[in-house]
Amino acid sequence: MALDRITKVGGNSLEDPLNFTGGLNITGVATATSFVGDGSQLTGVSGFATALSTNQSSPLFQVFKTPKALTIGAGTSVSVEVGSNEGSIAFTRASDIVVASGATFRIASGTTLQTNVLGLF
Repeated sequence: MALDRITKVGGNSLEDPLNFTGGLNITGVATATSFVGDGSQLTGVSGFATALSTNQSSPLFQVFKTPKALTIGAGTSVSVEVGSNEGSIAFTRASDIVVASGATFRIASGTTLQTNVLGLF
């Protein structure tokens, strides 16, 4: 079922906030001028490092940690391939790539993988 009209009950106008309890499920695209919260349940978003605090007023919100090793687990197959129109270069912040027994890690022909791009390790 598509939601194509909202009728507000209570409040002064449709400009007043709408409050949902129990969650809001959207299929399709949701746009907003901002999203509020810690974002810990978002999917499809890749951060570059983890802050030592989620409190934006804490100095530790601007101090980060990152693992030294990227581990490819047993039974996992990973292929790194970047097209020439994207520069043919892939990178990781990790310094070490650990490939477990039974795992496959392949860098495609024509692709360059750079490690430790932050120069931390």
